[in-house]
Amino acid sequence: MSKYKVVMISSDGSREDLDEVFDSYEEASDYARESYNDFSTGAEVLELAGESYIDSTSIEFEVEEI
Repeated sequence: MSKYKVVMISSDGSREDLDEVFDSYEEASDYARESYNDFSTGAEVLELAGESYIDSTSIEFEVEEI
């Protein structure tokens, strides 16, 4: 049975594997969507606080089969 992971990819091409491993593509996809929403929320909070942040439009979360 296949396993899946979520990878965060920035606009410069750097990649970071997130720690979770999933038994289904759907679970991994849900986690990727949740991670993107959390990242976007964090960027908004930092912007409101006047802090520097990475724009959420420059980040993608992709599901990959292991």
